[in-house]
Formats: sequence, structure tokens, C-alpha cells
Amino acid sequence: MLAAMLFMNACDVEKEPYIQGVEDEKFILTFRVDSIYGTIDEDTKVVRLDFTAGTDVSHLVPTITISNYAAIEPESGVAQDFTHPVYYTVTAMNGTTAQYMVEAVVHDAENEKSILSFRFDALDKDGIIDEVARKIDFVLPAETDVTQLVPTIEVSEGATVEPASGVAQDFTNPVTYTVTAQNGTTAVYTVTVIVEGGNVEPTGKTVLIKDFTGARCVNCPAAAEYAHNLQHQLGEDHIFIMSVHAGYLAQPLGQFPDFLTDEGTAWYNNHDSNPLFSVDHVALTDGNTLKVEQIDAPVAAALEEEQAFEIVVTPQFEVTTRQLQVGVQTLALENLDGQFSITVCLVEDHIIGWQTIPGGVDKEYDFRNVFRGTLNGANGEEFESLHVNANDSFRFNYSSEINADYNADECYLMVYISLGDKILQTAVKKIK
Repeated sequence: MLAAMLFMNACDVEKEPYIQGVEDEKFILTFRVDSIYGTIDEDTKVVRLDFTAGTDVSHLVPTITISNYAAIEPESGVAQDFTHPVYYTVTAMNGTTAQYMVEAVVHDAENEKSILSFRFDALDKDGIIDEVARKIDFVLPAETDVTQLVPTIEVSEGATVEPASGVAQDFTNPVTYTVTAQNGTTAVYTVTVIVEGGNVEPTGKTVLIKDFTGARCVNCPAAAEYAHNLQHQLGEDHIFIMSVHAGYLAQPLGQFPDFLTDEGTAWYNNHDSNPLFSVDHVALTDGNTLKVEQIDAPVAAALEEEQAFEIVVTPQFEVTTRQLQVGVQTLALENLDGQFSITVCLVEDHIIGWQTIPGGVDKEYDFRNVFRGTLNGANGEEFESLHVNANDSFRFNYSSEINADYNADECYLMVYISLGDKILQTAVKKIK
């Protein structure tokens, strides 16, 4: 599952004196195998280990250092098979988590497939290449016409790139380039061009309804139908519903599906019934926990609020490896004070399974918008703790491997920005 498991290993408080404020720290500080140190990209939470040709990476024993008082799973010193990416979860003292993807790259001339440089000669601009995430970013001056830009691209010796170097492209939206090595293997890069003061246009206020539900909850199907009818009445483009399975009635039993997640349990906040709802709030807390018949007025009121942020989500999903790369660009539309976070959620639609209904069990119930987990924790990633100004822009990159049991054709990203517990804006995008 995408949801990171919480590992409650006791912290070794004898290591050094406790320092106030470290409760939330959950970083991989170093990651090495013998004398090979990994390159850590903290923005994407990706660690890359580079090895010479012929290295056997199927049984490597890493040495890992992490934040004080944090725990990591798998643990340091435990052998892993790095022929495919390995995921490590760091758990802070306060229980929050961060997930890192560690990949081993074995260099072989016939397998080399990197973009070494990517530039627009006419603008005298070089792209910033993130080799780990395979992303190339440009920030160009305002008013730049990006519809016919001609890149000059240098790739690994013997490799080819498509679209080819010197061919004009429209960079209004991200453009993907495929590099093919001598042995036929490929690597896909995403090139994103940002025009200062441009690229992001307000689309209107959106509202997120979190439906805290359970497959064994007899009243939940009717509540879900009520919420979806409200969505249809008030505007499907501006109201989104996320079904969060949490609580006793979401516990799997027999043939009932297991949709539980660590993040959903945290948001449920020890409540004792289903269905419950929140409207534009991260979690169920005093004052914002609603019964289904109470959601109409809060939804209508939320739609009348001024849009505070615009969010643009750009996913790249590799079908064969099921690797998902997500780029998010946000733009503040007004001056605001407070602590701002961004949360990236994975949702799967149209899952067929058992659901309790009045009078029995529907064995072919259509579960809608099922929350599968986040890419950056229950509380998301804090990106500003004091103040944002109108026209401030922020960019984020995340990566994850989509569970093989999930139907990627029905998977969506729901990305929201919150001010404290209040959700200001949500954007939705299919992963493929």
C-alpha cells in the first residue's frame, strides 16, 4: 500500500540530550553502501546510488543515518535487493512519517540513457536537470512565447532522443522526451517550462468533502449517494469527494475489502461512528465533524469563498514499472498569514466489493473515490510557516510506486493546500 506503516521502535534517548523541536524531524541524512554514498534529493524523497558496470545490487547492505529520535524501516544494516527501487519509511518522534525511494543505478555504456544538457540557445537558457526524478525545469521571463521553442539536447554517447534535438516544441504544457540507450532500454524525462507571472490561471474555488465510511456500515451507501447527489446539484467541477475508510466498521472481516490507511485513521481522530463528514477540513475535530444531512450549508458556503490558491498537477505514470512521478505548481492568489501545507492523495474509483446495505450485503457494490493513501504523509508537507504574498509561486515533486492491485486507469491524485486544518483549495488529476 501507499500508506506508510508506522514503526513504533523505541528511540535511543541515550544517544544525546533531547532537543526541543525535533519531534517532527524525519530525514535520511546519509545513505551508503560501503564507500558508495547515495545522492539524496530531499524535494522528491529519492536516494540514488551509482555503481560501476558489473556490480551485483541484488544483496546490498546499506548504512543509514537519520534524524535524532526517528526510526526507519527497513532498518539500517539489513540487506536488500536493489534490482528494483526499495522504499524506506522514516518515522518521527511524533509519529509522522516520510517515505524515501532508494534506487541503485549500475552504469554500463550500452545502458547509458541520460540527458546531459538541455538548453534553449535562442534564449541562452539551460534547464535544471534532476537526474533522479528525470525532470528538467526552466523558469523564463514574463511574456516569453513558449509555443515554438527549439531545444538543443545532449544525451549519453550512443543514445538517441525523441523528440529529436533541434525540433521546435510547444512547451505550454510539460513535454516528455524519451532517451533510448544502445541496448534499447529507455528513460523518460519531463521538461517543464514556467513563465514568470504566467502558466497558472485561477479556475475557481473548489471544495473537498471527506466521507468517513466503512464497508460494514449499513448507513454509509445512502450517505455516499446523498453526497454525490449534492455534488451533481452544486457543480461536479468544483466539488470533490474522497471516501476515507476508517473506524471499527471499516475493519476488514471475511470477504469485506480492506481500505484502511494510516492517514485515514489519523484523520478519523478516534471517532466512534460512520458515516461522518468533513467539508474543507483535513481531519475530524470538534466543530467540523458533520452528519450527512448537515453538509449542504457548509458546502454552499465554501463555494462562495474567495479562491486563495491555484494548483496545477502534472503526473507521469510509467505503466511497466508502475512508478508515478508528480509535479505540482501552486500560485497564491491573495496575501495570507499562517502555516501552509500541501497534501498529495491517491484515490481509486470504481472498486467492486462487498458492502453492507439494509437487509444484507451487496457483493458487487461500486466503491467510489476510495482514499488509498498519501504521497507525503497525513499532514502533508509544510511549505510556509508565516506568510504568503499574492503571486507567490511554489513547486513540489513527489514519487511513488503504485500498488499492483490498484487499477491505474481509475486512479486519481487529489492535491490540496491547507492553512492549519482548513483546506483552502483542491485539485484533481488522473494519473494516466
